[in-house]
Amino acid sequence: MSRTLPFIGRQQELETLEREWREGNGFIVVYGRRRVGKTRLIKRFAENKRALYFLASKEDEALNRQRFARDVATFTGNALLAEARVDDWRTIFQALAQGAGGEPYLLIIDEFPYLASVNPAFPSIMQYVWDEILAGTGATMVLCGSSVSMMYDKVLAHKSPLYGRRTAQLRLRPLSFHEVSDAFPEATFDQVMESYALTGGIPKYLEFMTPGSDIELAIEQNVLSTSGFLYEEPLFLLSEEGRSYGGALSILSAVALGNRKTHEIATFLSRKATDLSPYLRQLMELGLLERQVPFDERYPERSKNGLYRVADNFMRFWFTYVHPFRGELEMGNMRPSKDAMCRTLRSKFVPFAFEEVSAEAFGELCRAGEVELTPSRIAGYWNRKGSVELDVCALDAAAPRAFAGECKYYDRRQVGVAEWRALVEKATQVPSLREREVIFGLFSHTGFSEELLGIARADDRLVLVNHNKRVA
Repeated sequence: MSRTLPFIGRQQELETLEREWREGNGFIVVYGRRRVGKTRLIKRFAENKRALYFLASKEDEALNRQRFARDVATFTGNALLAEARVDDWRTIFQALAQGAGGEPYLLIIDEFPYLASVNPAFPSIMQYVWDEILAGTGATMVLCGSSVSMMYDKVLAHKSPLYGRRTAQLRLRPLSFHEVSDAFPEATFDQVMESYALTGGIPKYLEFMTPGSDIELAIEQNVLSTSGFLYEEPLFLLSEEGRSYGGALSILSAVALGNRKTHEIATFLSRKATDLSPYLRQLMELGLLERQVPFDERYPERSKNGLYRVADNFMRFWFTYVHPFRGELEMGNMRPSKDAMCRTLRSKFVPFAFEEVSAEAFGELCRAGEVELTPSRIAGYWNRKGSVELDVCALDAAAPRAFAGECKYYDRRQVGVAEWRALVEKATQVPSLREREVIFGLFSHTGFSEELLGIARADDRLVLVNHNKRVA
């Protein structure tokens, strides 16, 4: 079962939309992956405003046009338009501009890519509509879409007829851990962390795996069951982008199983590394794959030490615990998948997400001035031999300082002096840290020993963070 969640976060996005509304004649582009909360955001924005909302569908263009004509007729009170058969989009927009009466109003076209896919000329039509019909009539237009690639190609790209018209654009990202945690104050840190590790802050997924709920039951009912809402979610997500499943699925699966270098992925898939480049690039553009490089790489884009990871938490979960066992799941046998989760979900999967959350917390501490560092980039560290790894690191952009941190997601045990000493020893093996003043950090969700707390209170170079708050 799912539960309807209250509206969470998005304050910065709402401020941007409200500013565009106040200034008037805005052309706003809102885009982002499925389930990220775009429609919820724009409907929240439209509250208490004079607004016309139209949701495009995958049906024939003529049917979309007739539905839009009926919506415009209702909005303007034009009874003749509601009954007429209109064969031209421009006629409908002219009726809208004339019937709006010159007063400010919102025009929201949701899932714009559906219209552009059934009629490739639709972006050109909208160019004419905006330039010649709607401009100066009090309209603020919002074009919204879930296909990231199509919104870029048909609206944002230089080759698009609509290029240069937008006054603002919002690529909606998943909710941050901080936003999710604030929305569920009754849940413990561990409960929020586990839910976030599975959902990645996607609002729709949080409806099924809410912090404080029975997560294991939710996974069984909604992800492992072939009738579950999220059982084939990654396939739907990829199809939204018009991609063939084969190459993308194979690469995401390979990375989720631990093949993080280009040559490792190629070997795993028995493919040439050069053949993978288009797929890797597309998946990164969609935000489903990320290439990480050590924090001290001077030219990250040229680094030969990059590692790929599945950037979306739910996709990472699905490719780890669902995709490898789909044969058994199709037969109604959940046991292999559940056994795999029992072995590694809380010991490896959630701790991996905790590292990302800790990096986010470190950035917030720096912005709040609780850590005296202005990071140029926050990332982990690993050497080419793989003998030295650090979870959260950064170089100061303005001073010869640096940060080196480790994340410890233990079941019960507190982090103590041994972990601090191990961190210091690792840092001595990182060349870029040797000529800098180093601030050390330890992140934990089970707390710290009294001995370590005492050391931290006496030494500003040691930062201890528990439940994403600095405690010493």
